[in-house]
Amino acid sequence: MNLPFFNRLPLKKITVETDDEMAKYSKTIIEGLLQDLPDMLMACVVNRQSGRVVASYTVSTAYNPNQISLRNVKLLRIMDVALAAKAWIGGPLTDISVILEDQLHHMRPMSNGKWYCFLAVHTSDANLGIAKEIMRRHTA
Repeated sequence: MNLPFFNRLPLKKITVETDDEMAKYSKTIIEGLLQDLPDMLMACVVNRQSGRVVASYTVSTAYNPNQISLRNVKLLRIMDVALAAKAWIGGPLTDISVILEDQLHHMRPMSNGKWYCFLAVHTSDANLGIAKEIMRRHTA
């Protein structure tokens, strides 16, 4: 029996959920992000269709990639509907950034929108330009 409250998030360790090709690629992405941003709070690669986290890294149980992934998938679907309805003029969605009081959250679709990568860092560790460039370099 798999009870969710018995499953503890492994802290400061890259977790890969499956053993397929995308999981290996996702682990490589997170390793690259961790190398360039050693103080990042969380990173995860998520299947956009199912909302399933393929690979993740977190420094605290407060940052749960499984909870964040479902919200982000819903946000991406809303953005796609808005783009299809021509709610604003623009091309395809390249990334989404949210700047909080002391954190920066950045999300970038990859593999033609089938997957996305999410990154959370303290604003004292990276600014928006640095985070976007590092994310672009590792997910392209």
